[in-house]
Amino acid sequence: MAGGNLSPRQKMINMMYLVLTALLALNVSKEILDSFVTVNTGLEGTKATLQEKMTATYKTFSDYANENQTKYGAAFSDAQQVQKSASELLVYIDSLKVRAIAAEEKIEVAKIIGKDANGVDTVLNLRYVDKKDANNNVTNLMIGSEPGAPKEGPFTAVEFRQKLEAYRDLVKAKAKGDAKIEANVNKLFDFSDRADASGTVSKWESMNFYHVPLAAAVTILSKIQGDVRNAENELVNKLLGDVEGKSFKFNTLVPIVRPQSSYVTAGGTYRADIFLGAYDNQNAPEVTICGPGARVDTVKMEIIGEGKKLPLEGAMAKLEEGASGAGVKTVTGIIKFKPVGGAEEKRYFETTYEVAAPNLVVSPTKMNVFYRGVDNPVSISVSGYSDKDIAASISGGHSLSKGKDGYIVKPGKDSKATVAATVTNVDGTKKTMPGIEFRVKNVPNPVPYFANKGANDETVKKADLTAAQGVQAKMENFEFDLKFEVVEYRVTMIVAGTPIEKVVKGAALSGDVKEMLSKAKPGQKVYIEGIKARGPDGTVRNLGGLSFKVT
Repeated sequence: MAGGNLSPRQKMINMMYLVLTALLALNVSKEILDSFVTVNTGLEGTKATLQEKMTATYKTFSDYANENQTKYGAAFSDAQQVQKSASELLVYIDSLKVRAIAAEEKIEVAKIIGKDANGVDTVLNLRYVDKKDANNNVTNLMIGSEPGAPKEGPFTAVEFRQKLEAYRDLVKAKAKGDAKIEANVNKLFDFSDRADASGTVSKWESMNFYHVPLAAAVTILSKIQGDVRNAENELVNKLLGDVEGKSFKFNTLVPIVRPQSSYVTAGGTYRADIFLGAYDNQNAPEVTICGPGARVDTVKMEIIGEGKKLPLEGAMAKLEEGASGAGVKTVTGIIKFKPVGGAEEKRYFETTYEVAAPNLVVSPTKMNVFYRGVDNPVSISVSGYSDKDIAASISGGHSLSKGKDGYIVKPGKDSKATVAATVTNVDGTKKTMPGIEFRVKNVPNPVPYFANKGANDETVKKADLTAAQGVQAKMENFEFDLKFEVVEYRVTMIVAGTPIEKVVKGAALSGDVKEMLSKAKPGQKVYIEGIKARGPDGTVRNLGGLSFKVT
């Protein structure tokens, strides 16, 4: 659509495109036009709110400058220049709205712009404009007939762009190298060519005001007014904040070393932040921490519950707490201070520390044993690290799980197991600790008993023999509470010169065996043989036999 020497055919194509665009503009739906009205009303409200905030900020800035010209004068002068430029630009943009509405509606300017209840110039709300979808006059006023070469002169899009560029450059200059503000205004006031919905690359002026319905053009202008106010607000607050930041007067500097952790394992890395801390030793703050069960209301900035005021040494508060109970401890509180010439301020603070219970670790390396078939409790710790920063593991097909008071190892078939741990440092890095090797053994066999007599007993009283209920399998001198189930044994006794053998299934004596034992006489031998018991791991153990002489 660019101008220049075009062939008759190209001119005809351009004319057809313009006609099509005009037809599309004429068919803009009522819903879309109503949406522009809604958006524009919201933008006008935002602009008014920003205006109120800026008025209050300028009033504060002015008061400070009148009170202390040396400190605030230069910054306030910069703010006034930006204020003047922004105000002039907003008035200019309102004039563009008025000209566009007046041209389309054919009404006098006095009916389009006037003072509101607060005495501020206000442009006629779009809802009272009849020709919201008209676009000819907006195009003629701001662009002309050639979108590729917008016309120049007063109240054109070209002049509008030039004013916006000048304002942008002023804000950047007063920002004095503030990268954030520069990036924001560059984004707000980006006038580079761009592609429209059809993919045609157009100039900024044509993209915004060529064959654009009146409702859309006014809304675009309101949006740009908001951008102007936002840039002004950000810059002026920055100018005031820069001066206010200097209100905190410090007369003492101390070096501060803040380690990420005061405990470092061999092969690890010690990390610390080293910096200068500044404070006013003649203007001490008040530091209060929360007592038991208390908390800080960070909205009202006050302690709910009992507070404890810390003692001061100079202008530094001293915190001392008894380390009672292991675990992570959190201290919260409020610092109250009063900047020179300013109002009292409060700041919330929080710090954590960890209390570790003192412990002695003795590892009998020759006795490092896990037993199959039972839960082996294990305590795994790494000095200088809390439990939450330790990840334990075990090798060789064995099982390791977190228990109530540590870890539980359930050995598999392998004869050895290595327990290792990976710890997480305060900076997020991980370190694998050397593993400890354990032997894996079966649980030892239990000892058989009959009538409370064991393998070391040679005699049994007739009364004890007849009162016996069966064979027991007891674990002796073993730390684990295990139960072995007797599954089978044989009872043999010589009756009238003939050996009689009875097989018992289970631990309890059968009735016929009890009857046989009741016939035993002093001097007779009783044999309990082939004793078998099943362990908790399901294996059946052969426990041997017992023999007693009846007395």
